This record gives sequence, C-alpha cells and structure tokens, in this order.
Amino acid sequence: MRLSRWGRSPYETEAALAAERAAFAGLVEPVAAGADAEIVVVTSKDPVGPAQRAALGAARLVLTTTSGFDHLDLPMLRAMGIAVGRCPIARRDAVVESALALLLDGVRAHGALRAAAAAGSWARAALPGLGMGRLRGARVGVVGLGVIGQRMAEVLAALGAEVLGVDPLGLPAGLRAAELGEVMETADALTLHCRLEAGSAGLIDAALLARAKPGLVLVNTARGDVLDVPAAIAALDAGRLGALGLDVFPTEPWPDMAAAASRPGLTLLPHAAGYYEGLSAAVQAELLAAVHAFVEGRPLPAPVG
Repeated sequence: MRLSRWGRSPYETEAALAAERAAFAGLVEPVAAGADAEIVVVTSKDPVGPAQRAALGAARLVLTTTSGFDHLDLPMLRAMGIAVGRCPIARRDAVVESALALLLDGVRAHGALRAAAAAGSWARAALPGLGMGRLRGARVGVVGLGVIGQRMAEVLAALGAEVLGVDPLGLPAGLRAAELGEVMETADALTLHCRLEAGSAGLIDAALLARAKPGLVLVNTARGDVLDVPAAIAALDAGRLGALGLDVFPTEPWPDMAAAASRPGLTLLPHAAGYYEGLSAAVQAELLAAVHAFVEGRPLPAPVG
C-alpha cells in the first residue's frame, strides 16, 4: 500500500519528514506528492475538492494532519468512497492553553496594565476602574464541544467557572446547554471552538455582538470565518466588548495586525495557538496510528464524517 504526502506545514523540517517516512517503513510505501497512492496525507493548506479529484487516483483514505477539516470536500470524498481521518489530539492541549491565556488576559485586564506599563505608569491606583474579574465564578460560554471544546470546558470547570455549552451536535454529560443568544447576553466570556461549515460561517456577526453583555471577553482560536472580525473590533472600540483575543482570521496573514498596537484590549496571534516544540512528533504519532488502523482494517482513531 502506498502513501503520498501532498504538502507540509511550516514547522515540519526535512528531518521530521524523514523520521515520518522511516516510521512508515514496512507498513506502507511512501511515494512522491501527486503520485498514485491509496493513502493521501494533506495539511490545512492543501485543499481536496473537485480540482484535485483526478489526482486522488487510487486513494482510499485521506488523512489531514490538522484537527479542522474545512479544506476537505467531504461530500465529494464520500461519493468517491474515500475514508477521511484527522489528527485532533496533537494540537488540542496547546490550543486550550492558548485560549485560556487569552481569556485570562482579558478577564484580568492585562492589556490595559501592559499599556500603562509601556507608558511608564504604575497603574495600581487605577485597578478599581479596570473591571478586573476572575474566572472562578465567571460565566463562560464554550461554542463547539468537539475534542478541543470538551477539554476547554473541563479546564474552565476545574478553575471554578460556570460553563455554558453551545453545540447543535450535542454536549458531554454534565454540561449545561444554552442558546448562543443567551450566552452573548449573560456570559462574562466566550471562547469559540466550533468547526467551520455552512451553519457556522459568520456565526458571531454584528447583530449578535450588539447583544453582548457589556464587558464580554471574546476569544477565537477556531476558524477565522466563524467571527466577523471588523465587527468584533468595532464592538471593542465601542466598549461593548471588554477584550478580544484572536488567533485565526478570515484572511491569513491578517492585513490589519498593526491595529493591536493601539488597542489595549485587543490581542492578535498569528494562528499560533496550536504550535509548540514537539508538535511534529505528535502529529507523526497520530498519523502512524491512523495508517496502522487503516492497513489492518480497524476503525480510524479519529474519523471524519
């Protein structure tokens, strides 16, 4: 059985890819990108849709190295009888930690304190006017309760937050379900972890942001198109949002990154939430487990669809 890798992520070195090929030795035959293969491995930068249909050839499995899979045309792949798998665990905890850091940054008003420090001001006397809160006792909405969202909810609950879950696909046991409108109007913070699909594109728009509880801390580490970014920044400028933390954007690189410098409540990251030293090895381990399962006729560890 042959395996073709169509792309590589920026963090994947030649040494890491060589180690990956060595790990596959005796299990599958690695072949060049675009060569006919039963297993195709792609990254988020490698779309698999009608334009790539002919290149799939003998493919029976498409594996994405990412947790998200909006770059894959699932109806087309299903119609072709091609199984789809993903790697949701490798980045899970890093994304949760990044989202938690952004939430804490906003809830604790660190942006205002950093701005004061940069201006040479000892802002201790200003603390009572900064609206500083804490996660313990705060109401936090989690939108999207997949692999990452579930872990985020667990961490928030462990810190003493009241967690509200929003996911049309259902929630894990013990988590209170809520409508998105209720969360916007009553929550102290909201963190997005939903997949990008027809029903979630533009999910948080200007109309919904207008209903936000004043001072809401909003974090997006999911997909850029889930949130109307200009509307969210406008809500921050208007005082409707207390803080805004973004790791993903509708267009990447985001052309307005410089805006962060003039807004103490705005934190922008360059799609970095899932990265850490060791990510390549973690992705390799998930890929290897999926390939082993497929070759041996077992269910995929993380199937899609």
